[in-house]
Amino acid sequence: MIALPLFLFAGGATWLFWRSDMRAGVLLAALVCGYALATSPLAGAINGMGSGISTAVQNAGNDQASSR
Repeated sequence: MIALPLFLFAGGATWLFWRSDMRAGVLLAALVCGYALATSPLAGAINGMGSGISTAVQNAGNDQASSR
């Protein structure tokens, strides 16, 4: 369960680096933030949300094409 505190710490660091305009710091903190989310228990929920969004976009495109 170290991933969620790491995510919070990296998220705060990302904000701090963004505010101080340190682009390399933002990059590194965002990479750590993404890694923490990918290894957290929330990874399955995040993956399901992405799958749902992609399915909705595909269905919207199919509905639009069939109405022509």
